[in-house]
Formats: sequence, C-alpha cells, structure tokens
Amino acid sequence: MSLLKSASTIAGSSVISQLIGALSIWLISHKYDLGEVGLYALNYSIALIGAQVCTFASQLLIPRQPDDELTQNVVFCLLQSLLVAVPYAVLTAWLFDQNVFFLYLLTLSNTWVLVAENLSLRTANFRFLVVQRISVSVVVVLSVLLTSQVMAFYWAWAVSMMVLTAACILWAFDVRSITLHHLLPASNLAFLRKHIHHLSKVGSAEVLAMANSNLPIMLINFWFSALTAGYFSVVSRFCLAPVVIVGNAVRNTIFSKWSIDFRNNVFNYQEYTKVRMLLLTLGIICTLGVFIFYPIVMNLGFSEEWINSVPTSRYMLPYLFPALAVCPLTVIELIFGSHRYFLRIQLEQLAIVIMAFVVVPYFYNDYATAIILFSILTFVRYAFIYLKVNKRADMLKNGSVTS
Repeated sequence: MSLLKSASTIAGSSVISQLIGALSIWLISHKYDLGEVGLYALNYSIALIGAQVCTFASQLLIPRQPDDELTQNVVFCLLQSLLVAVPYAVLTAWLFDQNVFFLYLLTLSNTWVLVAENLSLRTANFRFLVVQRISVSVVVVLSVLLTSQVMAFYWAWAVSMMVLTAACILWAFDVRSITLHHLLPASNLAFLRKHIHHLSKVGSAEVLAMANSNLPIMLINFWFSALTAGYFSVVSRFCLAPVVIVGNAVRNTIFSKWSIDFRNNVFNYQEYTKVRMLLLTLGIICTLGVFIFYPIVMNLGFSEEWINSVPTSRYMLPYLFPALAVCPLTVIELIFGSHRYFLRIQLEQLAIVIMAFVVVPYFYNDYATAIILFSILTFVRYAFIYLKVNKRADMLKNGSVTS
C-alpha cells in the first residue's frame, strides 16, 4: 500500500471518528449541558495522559521490534500497564475527586488502545486500525444513548472500552506465543534494561506530549469553569479536527513506513520532501477553513453556548497551523534522530503550557490572554522545530541511517 493511500485510509477513519466524536459531544451537551462536556473532556484527558504514563513509549518499540522479541514486548506493555495504572488512578482520583475504579478502567483501556494500534502499524494493517478507531468513538455514543444517568454513562463507557480493546489485542496478536518465560519478572526486567534508553528518553517525551495536549483542558477546568472548558473542548473537537485527522494519519503512516526503512537502514529523502510540502499546503488550507467557516457553522443552528466558542477558535489559529504543518514531521527525530532532542521539545511545550495556564491565570485571571499566549508561543516553538527536522533530513540524505 502506497504512502498516500495508507494515509488516506487512516484519514478516512479519522474523519468518521471525529464526526462520531462530535456527535457524542453534542449528545452530552443536549442530554445534560455544556458544563458536562467539560467534565467529560477532563476524564478523557486524565485517561489519555495515563495511557502514556502506563506504557512510557514501550508500545512504540512494537513496529521496530524483531519477530523473536515481539511477544516479550507485548507482555511487557500489558504487565506494565496493569501495574502502573493503579497508582495513577489513585492519584488522579484524589486530585480531581473522581471514582478510582472508574479511572483505572478508563486509563487501562486507553493504554491497551495504544498497544493494539502499534500491533496494526507493525504489519501495516491499516484496515483493522480503521475499524478499531471508529469502534472507540462508537462506544462513547452508544454509552450516552443507552444510559439515562450521567454516572451510568461513564461506567458504561469505561467497561465497554475494556471489552473492546481486549478484543482488538486478541485479534491483532497471537496470545498462544506467550509462554511462562515471557511472564517472569526476570525476563521483563531484562527487556527493561535493554530498552532503558528508549523508555527514559522517548517515554518521557511521549508522556509530556500527551500531557501538553491534555493539560490545558484540565487547567481551564481548574482556573475558570467547566463551562469554559466546554468551549475549549468544542473548539478542540471541531477546529482541531484537521490536525487530528490529517496530522495523525500522516504521522502514523510515516511512522510505520519509516520504521521499516529504519530496520533496512535506509531513508527516502524524496518521500520526506513530498510529505513536508503536503503538510504545509494542508496546514494553510485548514487554518483558512477554520477562520472562514467555523463561525458560519456555529451560527447555522447551534445554541448560544456553542456560538460563544467562536472567540476561542480565533485564539487557537496560530496553534492550529504548525500543529498540522510541522508536528507530524517530528517522527523523523523519534525514529532516526536524537531521543534527547525529542524529549527537549516536549519540555519546551510543557514550559509554554505552564506559562499560559498556570503563571498567567495566577497573576491575571483572563481566559483570552491565556489562550492567545499559548497559541503564539507554540507557533514560535514549532518554527524552530521545523528548522531542526529539515536539518535532520539533510543529514540522513547525505549519510547513513543511525539510531
């Protein structure tokens, strides 16, 4: 399957997933209120960050792993997630006054989503990846429709996600390959020691990347209100949909393709330049599209609460363009480049999040100021990243592929 066709397949699934996700947000706001959308986004953000904490990028080794080490990698991921999810759920339940068992199930299920996705990416089984992603979105909608109380919705969502993700792993991975040897603490400690550099550098970077994406909604809930967080959640779902759809499609495709190239010690520079140009073009189109059409769509038939999210969409434009045009290209550093640099850029983004959503609200509690500062600083950060990834590509073009 060609790079463009693979990306199109994943993008198609993302379009459907985003539409279903948008429907779920509308259903929650219609059945309850926009404040509940903010609380739903908070729980989902906790689970997404937890998923990265519970794997620490061990799942990203799966596409690059030799066949004889794959089973140990999968077992390590599953055991790691089962254990780490316990203290994470206890801590977040205490911090955000949530049910610890609910957060454990939701976090663990989202962790297993990552394992299943990387099993599909390893074999370039994009069709199954499509089914899985759509199913994850459908679970939320069905949970809203089939329950009459908000707590029942949350429990139905968490339990259904566990059943779904377990089924996806069983489908994508031959559990018969697991032996007692793979389950032994000594075997898993040996795997940890062998890949400690990856886990410490890339793992930290992936946790920070997910935290950087989800901390804003959590901090907006804290500093402002659930309703304000609802505005941000709506804009993130609709305005950032192009980033999620196109960006993740391209990122997953080149991660799969370039992981294979890495195993073969090659780098396709011409392919890189085509991907770069495609992302820049799409970034411009999507940014202009959000600027022109989002206010029009909101005023066509949505409630006043939804129309009030339009200013947030304007504030987020400087963030939207580089998040699509540049962010997927950082895969080159993850596969071929410096794990230290990959960690550094996530630390930089964390500093931006802290500045915009902790320091500024503490001294000057204004939502618009926080969002605008966040967007502008992120734009500047991505400009420097763009120069760095192009330099890495030039080095790979002129020399051998190195880890």
